[in-house]
Amino acid sequence: MTEANNHVRWFEDHAGHYEELAMYAADFGRRLIDFADPEPATRLLDVGAGRGAAARAAVARGCVVTAIDVTPAMVRRLAADVPEITVRQMDVTRLDFPRGSFDTVVAADVLEILEDPAAAVAEMRRVLAPGGTVALSVNGARGRWEWLTRLAQEFWPAPGPAADAATPADPAALLAEAGFIELTQRPVAAAVQVPRPSALWELLESQMSMAVVETLPARRAAEFRRRFWAGAEHMHAHGGIILDHNAMLHRAITPA
Repeated sequence: MTEANNHVRWFEDHAGHYEELAMYAADFGRRLIDFADPEPATRLLDVGAGRGAAARAAVARGCVVTAIDVTPAMVRRLAADVPEITVRQMDVTRLDFPRGSFDTVVAADVLEILEDPAAAVAEMRRVLAPGGTVALSVNGARGRWEWLTRLAQEFWPAPGPAADAATPADPAALLAEAGFIELTQRPVAAAVQVPRPSALWELLESQMSMAVVETLPARRAAEFRRRFWAGAEHMHAHGGIILDHNAMLHRAITPA
């Protein structure tokens, strides 16, 4: 199975609780739309829309939204949850839209999981009208809670190469190479302060993240719990439990 197919399978398996596992998805999706700043009636394409964090924020602004995702389960869920959005299953590197179909294209945390991000950015450029806007978000470090991310990845491996296996593509360079101009960037961050280890477990449990522990064999589930509590206690004793997350937003336009 290829890396691309592995990604599809992972998102297919987690479509029902993706935004609970990715606790900052909804907030960062809204911030991406605010950064793109589309006007009402803007024809907006959300690429790799997932459960629709950015798409829903664009609908709230009065945009005419089309959302695509390569994962069938994500497409079904989004179409059912937000019927006012046109939702299609599609590969971002082969967009089935005519040239100049959209005024704005957004992509939240998509480039870093693609095998060919340059092809994706070129396709975004093709389907944008002259003077159109592209806005991308690219995940950054998870700061003090990186240990929890790595622990989760060990027990529920996500597809793709290890985080340090290769240098990720530079979004600014990709945008410039595709012919975009007037690039601007904005760092964004969010943090949740948690008072004690038990509250961290309760927080994640309330967001359904810990429900996936019950899908593990009993021995593996017990091992995960042991290591979670050890990590949470260590974090609490050394500076406190802070769930911080960072991303970089990139915006550019097509020449008029």
